[in-house]
Formats: sequence, structure tokens, C-alpha cells
Amino acid sequence: MTPTPVAVVTGCDYGLGAETAREGVARGWRVLAGCLKPGRAAALRALAAPHRQGSGRAHPGRLAVFGLDQSTERGVRAGAAAIRKLTKRVDLLVNVAGIYFEDGLDRVNFKDFQRMFAVNAFGPAVLVRALRPLLKAAQGAKIVNVTSESGSLATVNSARPILAYAASKAAANMLSRKQAFELKADGVKVIALHPGWMNTPMGRLGGPNPSQDPAATARDIFTLVERLDAGMSGGFFWHHGKPFPW
Repeated sequence: MTPTPVAVVTGCDYGLGAETAREGVARGWRVLAGCLKPGRAAALRALAAPHRQGSGRAHPGRLAVFGLDQSTERGVRAGAAAIRKLTKRVDLLVNVAGIYFEDGLDRVNFKDFQRMFAVNAFGPAVLVRALRPLLKAAQGAKIVNVTSESGSLATVNSARPILAYAASKAAANMLSRKQAFELKADGVKVIALHPGWMNTPMGRLGGPNPSQDPAATARDIFTLVERLDAGMSGGFFWHHGKPFPW
């Protein structure tokens, strides 16, 4: 009997992370949903609750919510320890957690740069390291690092004041490519993914009219995962699967 595949999704408090967790459960995955503040993820916790007659929505045993603070190494390691208590393997890791704020040359400082890199680049990298044995145990695991077009050197065409954010996402792109090579021997495939301009609280910080529905991107992520092969590993893609320029 084929075991139920296990997905770890970060940044599930709301937005794209929550929708990705929801989509995974709907597709028959067992989902471990990492939240900075699990108390905020009421809708996800309801999915994990015992089935209520007539609700048709609960999936007890198929979704677990755990705490994950990617801003510190201690927080990442605590989250990884929680994952290890829940599963012996990870078939899919979707690194969604991230932060965004504007800065610019006249406002940039060490503290903000370090905070941005900690959450958007260092945290996901340390999480991959901590989960490597579980990814290897899956024998064919996949990692989707949700980055951004803002991390693409090829598409920079304005003086938009997002120095720390863009640099952190460029770092996440490079980490994705390096992980693909280093984890190849473990049978793990890795891609970076631009999710589109998300209509989420974080996305709206970048402007008033974000165009991309997070539920649609979540569906695209799982569709892309289904066809992610060795030839795609190490690549950078739109959520719908088209290659994105580095």
C-alpha cells in the first residue's frame, strides 16, 4: 500500500502558505503546516479538527499545525524538532514564509537587512539542512522555495525602494540552485518559484491592486510539483511552470 505523501508548508498563518496547506489536504496529502503564530491559523486548525456532521470540510489526521519562527536558528530548529515528532519522512517542502517592507538607499540599515535575510533566506536554508534526513528518507522528495521576481537580476528595471527584500530573494534564488546540486545525491529536486503578485496582506504592502489569487497559485504549485523532474531541478519558474529569468 502506497503511504500518504507528507508535505511541510511554511508561512501558513494566512495567505499563500495557508492556501497551499489547504490545497495539499484537498489533494490527499498529509500536510504539516508551520505558522509563526499558530493561534492565528484558526481556519487551518478547523480543517485538522474531528469531522463535524454535515461540514464535509474537516480532515482529522491529515493536517497538523505547528509553530515555526524562521527569524532565528533556534526557532527553525524547534520547528524541525516538531516536524520530526510528526513524521519520519518529508516528500515535499514548500518554503513560503517571508516578510516584506520598503527601504531604499536613504533608509537601509544593518538591523533591517539582517531581519529580512534571516526570514527570507537564512531560515529556509537552515530548515532544509535540519530536514535533510527526512527528505532523503522520502526517496524522491521535492523542495519548492517561494522567492520572487524581485530576486531576478535580469528583470530589475526600476529604482523601487526594496533593497533588502530584493537582495534577500536573490539570495534565496541562489540557495535554491545550490541546494539542487548538493541534494541531487539524496534524490531531492529543488526549484525556486515566483508566485505572482499575491492578493494577500503582504502582497498589498507593495501596492493597491495585486492581481494573483493565492488559492490559484497554490493549485499551480501542486500541479508543477507533479511534473517536477530532474531536468527542472535547479531552475527558477513562474507558478504556472514557465521558466523565469535569473
